[in-house]
Amino acid sequence: MAHCSYFYRIATFLNIHPEKLPLFFEKQDSLEVFANIFGMLKRDVRALAVKIACRLIIKIAKQIADTGYRSGQLKLVRGFTDGAEIELDQSLEKYTEAPERGILENLVSYSRQREKKAFVMMFDHSYSMKGLKIVLAAITAASIAQHFKRDYAVLAFCNRVSVLKAIDEKTGPEEILERLFALELCGDTDVRAVLEVGLKHVDKFERKMGLILTDGAWNRGGDPLEVAVRFDKLNVIGFPPAKKEKIRRLSLRGKGNFSFIEDESEIAGAILRCLN
Repeated sequence: MAHCSYFYRIATFLNIHPEKLPLFFEKQDSLEVFANIFGMLKRDVRALAVKIACRLIIKIAKQIADTGYRSGQLKLVRGFTDGAEIELDQSLEKYTEAPERGILENLVSYSRQREKKAFVMMFDHSYSMKGLKIVLAAITAASIAQHFKRDYAVLAFCNRVSVLKAIDEKTGPEEILERLFALELCGDTDVRAVLEVGLKHVDKFERKMGLILTDGAWNRGGDPLEVAVRFDKLNVIGFPPAKKEKIRRLSLRGKGNFSFIEDESEIAGAILRCLN
């Protein structure tokens, strides 16, 4: 009850003094507090708060996504192109065999070939996904957007599926986050339905990758495990009070990584495991 009173006081203050929002978001726990007072803010104040929160979330997401991890397969090629990695031993060997061709002609390097893959993020927005959990979902969505840039989709699900970004839609991370925060939390959890919709978005790609975020077991629709196996890699990030072993089965069937987040500091590592 004391917690509710604390959030109410902050929301009341910001409704009266919206010009203080930039200062509010400089505080360390601002995103968690924002998630709890979201419904208490006036519409115009909420719209301004969402824009500031989105900028902060995108900044955090960039720090996660820009970790030096590079996607694609390495292929040995003659010569050198931007971003390639020189294979020193083979280059020296070829230069020794034919020095008259010069150094550049004898270079051998590893070039990273872009895979024809697509990624679909699916996050639970049932009633229990409130407060900090929805902020962590937003950070994850922004990190996916920053990393993949294209060929990714974002879906939200409860007892129905909402498309926040279609696979071929050109939409920036800020617009995706604004759509996310505009969603109303709703009823049950139909995991099978969102997996089926997710597969339709990535169907034309050679490698079909997915990530599902949820804080509960499926309680509506059919068995999602039958659909999970159709992904090349299906990662799962779970939050309390989900039954850890039950939702882990999704990642096992989907040949993906599983993370269970009990503290907000664990989200960056969980996202990076999914990107890898």
